[in-house]
Amino acid sequence: MLKENAEKMQVGVILENNMLANDLFHLKINVPKIAEKCKPGQFVMIKVISGLEPLLRRPFSLHRFERETGIIEIIYQVVGKGTNILSQRKNGEELDILGPLGNGFSLRGEKRIGVVGGGLGIAPLLAVAEQANNQGKEVVAFLGARTEKYLFAREDFKAVAQTIVTTDDGSFGNKGPVSRPLERFLEKNTLDLILACGPIPMLRAIANIAEAKGIPAQLSLEQRMGCGVGACLGCTFPIKADTAEGYTYKRVCYEGPVFWAQDVLFSISEKVNK
Repeated sequence: MLKENAEKMQVGVILENNMLANDLFHLKINVPKIAEKCKPGQFVMIKVISGLEPLLRRPFSLHRFERETGIIEIIYQVVGKGTNILSQRKNGEELDILGPLGNGFSLRGEKRIGVVGGGLGIAPLLAVAEQANNQGKEVVAFLGARTEKYLFAREDFKAVAQTIVTTDDGSFGNKGPVSRPLERFLEKNTLDLILACGPIPMLRAIANIAEAKGIPAQLSLEQRMGCGVGACLGCTFPIKADTAEGYTYKRVCYEGPVFWAQDVLFSISEKVNK
């Protein structure tokens, strides 16, 4: 594992680090050796500054990547010291990056897929929506955010998907949770596969809808991560398994972040975290 991870450590150069909203940023990095290996749904770990503080790398999902140009794109929100430092980094500066990491989304013979993103969970869905569109699949995108200013990449999604937008406060699109228009859509239409990323309560709602409709779904789980390579066991989540208990704890950073919805045991996680 050490050799494998060492090969994934690269130095990237910041091309753009633009503010989208008060605390929301769009980061473009030139890092060819990572970009050429990326798959939709994977992530990278970035050391936001050289030195010992902050010590740990921060995880960021891949919003987009271009193998030909060597560019990866990330959408991030300033939520603490690490991301605040990252927001102040300038074009031309270098970043220490580990990646790509984790297991991403998988597409097969589906004809029509739905992607459902809530908040920053919208970010990793663009790459897979573009991939599906390039494969000739019909894509329906359900995008949800707290308010209009946090709705990003709408035009990018509209270029490859029928796009339905919700905001919690009704400032743009439908008012309410992003799961609601998905339910309405499925009253008269069907999907061959649902891909979702967002807060745990949203993912649980999507999993319930998918189960009720008999639609397979893949969920990208959001968990706090320490190492990003499966060593620290800080991001585990209960997943169905052939054990006496009926489940085991899998590492979101290593076996995930994407899991099949029917295997994700939200009820066990809630009991443990009470």
